[in-house]
Amino acid sequence: MRMRDARPSPIAIAVLGGVLMLSACGEDAAPVFTEQTRDPVLARVLHDPLMVDPDLAYRNEAAAALTTSVGQPLPVLAGNETLARFARDEARLELLKDGEIIDLPKVEFDVEGSNLADLNSAAEMALTLGAPAHCTEQLLAGIKWAARLEKPASIMPHGHVRTSAGFDSGKCSMRVVRYLTPAERDAALEYHFNLASRAKMSVEIYNSPENAMIAKSENVTLAINVRDAADAMRMVDVVYWKAE
Repeated sequence: MRMRDARPSPIAIAVLGGVLMLSACGEDAAPVFTEQTRDPVLARVLHDPLMVDPDLAYRNEAAAALTTSVGQPLPVLAGNETLARFARDEARLELLKDGEIIDLPKVEFDVEGSNLADLNSAAEMALTLGAPAHCTEQLLAGIKWAARLEKPASIMPHGHVRTSAGFDSGKCSMRVVRYLTPAERDAALEYHFNLASRAKMSVEIYNSPENAMIAKSENVTLAINVRDAADAMRMVDVVYWKAE
């Protein structure tokens, strides 16, 4: 009887390497967003699962971390009309599971919102949007925070998390997540607007200097900023906090 080869496969080695790399990263590092920051394994598994259906082969590239060196940042896929449509349609299908989709309100005039494009610090982003300092001072970087978002702050389907930060205590809970999506700006805003509306939050829409929305209910605030990014992608910032 032939003995089965006990050597681990290249895929297993890559996955193990990714897990070790992530576990070695401390949660106490300052949460800073940079253009070089990537989440090569965990976020892609969380937000873009593997597919084997040939008709969905474009999604297999989301698992490129399994076949390439995980020691270096992985490039984000370039967007196109096909990926934008898939992202929009999957987001709408997700929304339809819980009810009718509300059309995104039209802004009749320019309203000055917040510009987060030049801010790389999670704390800076949150403070710019009016978050309490006692929450922002304790933010911790870590991809786990992107997996601990409340439903109204969920990441859009086909979203690729760039980085995230968060904090939980008895008096404050905060999440700051930056992700990329191939969806158009209105599609991204429509998705987040419907989630906020279903959570009974009051919503204001801004179109300057970035497309954005601010949603509030009691002691909860959700801010979404959307802007064009490189390679036909959109950058989305999600800032969410509960504070007494």
